[in-house]
Amino acid sequence: MATAVDAAKVDEDTVWQARCELAACYRLCALFGWDDHVATHASYRLPDGTFLLNPFNLMFEEITASNLIRVDIEGNVIEPEDGQMNPAAYTVHSAVLDGRPDVNAAIHLHTRDGMAVSAHKDGLLPLTQTAMLIHHDIAYHEFEGIVFDPAERERLQADLGEKNVLILRNHGTLTCGQSMAAAFGRMFILESACAAQIAAMSMGDVHMPKPDVIAHMNETMSNPWAEQFTMMTMWPAMLRKAQRECPGFDQ
Repeated sequence: MATAVDAAKVDEDTVWQARCELAACYRLCALFGWDDHVATHASYRLPDGTFLLNPFNLMFEEITASNLIRVDIEGNVIEPEDGQMNPAAYTVHSAVLDGRPDVNAAIHLHTRDGMAVSAHKDGLLPLTQTAMLIHHDIAYHEFEGIVFDPAERERLQADLGEKNVLILRNHGTLTCGQSMAAAFGRMFILESACAAQIAAMSMGDVHMPKPDVIAHMNETMSNPWAEQFTMMTMWPAMLRKAQRECPGFDQ
C-alpha cells in the first residue's frame, strides 16, 4: 500500500514530468521555427486543475521546466507570484481546458503558413496525405480581434466542440489533446500540411484526391490508433530530439 509520502512523491514527479514535457514542446517549436518572439503559447493542465503557461517575457528558446508559470482557471498566477501572464494566453487556454475535461494540453501558434491557411476561404484542404491525417478533426473560429475579451471564451469552446484542431481565422492555429504528445503530434501534422498547401497553391492549379479516398481517410484517421502512435512512438522520439538539440529545457 502506498504511503502518504509515496503519494506526495508521485504527485511531485507527475508535476515535474508535465513541466519537462511542456518545456520540451516550447523548445521544439522554436527549433522548428514555429515561435513568434514572446507571443503565442502552450499549456498543460496539472492534477490539481491549475495549468502551466510560458511567462510573457521569455522567448520559446528560453523556456525551462522551472520557469513556467502556474495559473488557476480564474486567471490568477499561483507561482511565481510575480510571474508575467499574457492575458490572451489565459483567455485561449482557459477556454480550451475549462470547456474540455478530456483535454490536458493545448498549443497555439502564429506561423506564416498557419496564418496564410487561416486566411484562405477554404481553410485547410485535403490536398496531401498529411492534411488528411487531421482533416476530419478540424474546426474553425472567426476572428474577433486580439483575444482579450473573456466573453470570447464561450465562443471558442462552442467552435472547438469535440474537435482537437482549431484554425483561428485570420489569426493562427491551435491543437489540443489528452496529453502533450497528442497536442504536439497534431500541431506537427497541421503545420506540415499548411506548409505543403501554401507551396502547392503557389504553383497554380492543384490536384485534389478523389472524394471517396478523402472519405476513407477521414474514417480511418478517426481510429484511436492514430493518437496511440503519437503517444507511443512520435513523442518519445521528439523528446530525444529535444535532449540532443535543446539541452537545458528540463532544468
